[in-house]
Amino acid sequence: MTDDKRSIATWVRSDDTRPHCTRPWNMITVLSDGSVVCAPIDAGKTNPLGSFRTQTLAEIWDGAPYRKLRQDIHEDIDRTPICRGCPNRIVGRPPGELTGIARPRVLHLESQAGCNLVCPGCDRDAIEGTRDGLTMDWELYTRVIDQLAPELRFLEFHVGGENWMHRRACDMVRYCKEKNPGCVVLSSTNGHFFHTDERARDAVSTGVDCFIISADGATQASYEKYRVRGSLERVFDGMRRLLRARRELGRERPILVWRYILFPWSDSEEEMALARRLAREIGVDHLCWHLNGAQQEFSSSRYYVGSPHLGEIESELWDTLPARLGYSALDFERF
Repeated sequence: MTDDKRSIATWVRSDDTRPHCTRPWNMITVLSDGSVVCAPIDAGKTNPLGSFRTQTLAEIWDGAPYRKLRQDIHEDIDRTPICRGCPNRIVGRPPGELTGIARPRVLHLESQAGCNLVCPGCDRDAIEGTRDGLTMDWELYTRVIDQLAPELRFLEFHVGGENWMHRRACDMVRYCKEKNPGCVVLSSTNGHFFHTDERARDAVSTGVDCFIISADGATQASYEKYRVRGSLERVFDGMRRLLRARRELGRERPILVWRYILFPWSDSEEEMALARRLAREIGVDHLCWHLNGAQQEFSSSRYYVGSPHLGEIESELWDTLPARLGYSALDFERF
């Protein structure tokens, strides 16, 4: 592999060659209790920037915490602990303004901080323990969307919990689409909440553009080592129901992506070949291998940042997904 290709991997850690970030100038992340943080990387709410419960968007966006974060990024990004090692860091400098910036066009939103699964890589205490309410109420949600409308261009419907546990998840996606014509909605999910035809049909009918369904194994034995309490067959059943609903409704979307984190127990050639076969049989649009760079004890010994084996699966890596989909959050930040 070339030097450039050695860097292709999800969660590549930042270093001195990537000393900047532009997210505090163009996107906003809202947690289940209305708190605002810089990005989903701060799901533990270590650096709160405001709250929609007590402030307007303008007060948050031009407030002292956001101004300080932007100033620190200009002067020394590592002043803010959550920025150290953040994979969202970039080479190019951010805009010069600290206030008076146009409303964000990208929103990451957490409707539900709780989750039905227990995964070793997810710090539930840091997430649920920092929320003043695990479930976002409807009035708070509409307040957020109304203040961003009609210019919102990208909604990532997921942060630290399982958004589709929320009883009004479908209504939330519909409301966002109604208020922001043309907004692209992408949602990451563990896939356990599309287990009936009614649920699957309702989800597809919202107009959601892409589902990323996480299932890190091709057999129950390997899958449940990380997705504790999860059922792989229920996830596969949900995938099939979503795709059937898409066909029956005559839609091209949502695009269905199977996201598969490679662990030492799920990265064998045999299991990966089985996953490819299952993906074809189910009919998912994309299967993406995701490298685990966050916890070394769970990292694949074959596939890791800089591994000589990455060339074998380069076209299937998570990093290629934006190109395959034709858009990413970064595309909409530049509007």
